[in-house]
Amino acid sequence: MMIDKNLFNNIIILAIWLLLCLCCYTDIRYRIISNYVVITVFILVVLNHLFGLGVFNYIVASVFLFFGIIIFYCRLIGAGDIKLITVLLFSIPSPYVVFFLIMITIAGLPLALIAILYKVITQKKVTLPYGLAISASYILTSMTMFVDVPNRFVN
Repeated sequence: MMIDKNLFNNIIILAIWLLLCLCCYTDIRYRIISNYVVITVFILVVLNHLFGLGVFNYIVASVFLFFGIIIFYCRLIGAGDIKLITVLLFSIPSPYVVFFLIMITIAGLPLALIAILYKVITQKKVTLPYGLAISASYILTSMTMFVDVPNRFVN
């Protein structure tokens, strides 16, 4: 019995979305993105590549990881954020990578503004739960990738 690749793809994407919701919760609550969640997402990405409709964009992910490590050592972003973006980039086709990264930036702007206001008001050090922006961006990007736009308008 052969499993339908579309169905398998949808199940994997839904599972990744649920794990990203968990990432959002733990990042907001504890400022931690669990390695277990990142590894599980990676396993799902590999499974989707092998049995579903997923891609395995190792070139873009590797380049981002290299620069991400540098950014981490400059203390501009957390290691969990870098790992999560890298793992998600494995599953994003090259034409959508720029869209994904721009969406992270756009989704992160409100977080940054809130953090700046909070810091001005309380005079305390503030860290950003950037997992929220990363997760929202991936969900939006994956929705964009899997919508069959040209066939929507054909009768």
